[in-house]
Amino acid sequence: MLAVDPEAVDLALEDYLTHPDEGGGELVRFARLHHVLPLWTDWVGCIALRPGGQLVFFTWDDPDKVEAVGAAGDHDRRMVHAARAEGSRRFPAISGLAPVRDAGARVCPSCSGSGKLASVSGNVVCECGGLGWVPL
Repeated sequence: MLAVDPEAVDLALEDYLTHPDEGGGELVRFARLHHVLPLWTDWVGCIALRPGGQLVFFTWDDPDKVEAVGAAGDHDRRMVHAARAEGSRRFPAISGLAPVRDAGARVCPSCSGSGKLASVSGNVVCECGGLGWVPL
């Protein structure tokens, strides 16, 4: 659970549903259906935020099934980090969404700290979410 202001998430969701910035039709439909704010999408699915601070994931193959995102696996932790970074840029009014760098953080091994992947399309987000660092 993230310590976010539920009202700020609701306002961002209302604005997103009115003026979607990505995905258009289907993503807006799923956001409305599940009452979630999409933070990050890829070819597999979407990580989204519920107003109470819970991060959830749904796949494009089975978008009616929403599951809580855990930080148990390394892959989940990287996805959550990137989703929070990306979401905090898209929805800056939601305090507590952006990852906070602690003493254990390290330079991102994928981009060498630049936040951008070399020789990759600009719409592909690095595992660091463009921050140049990843949590330990």
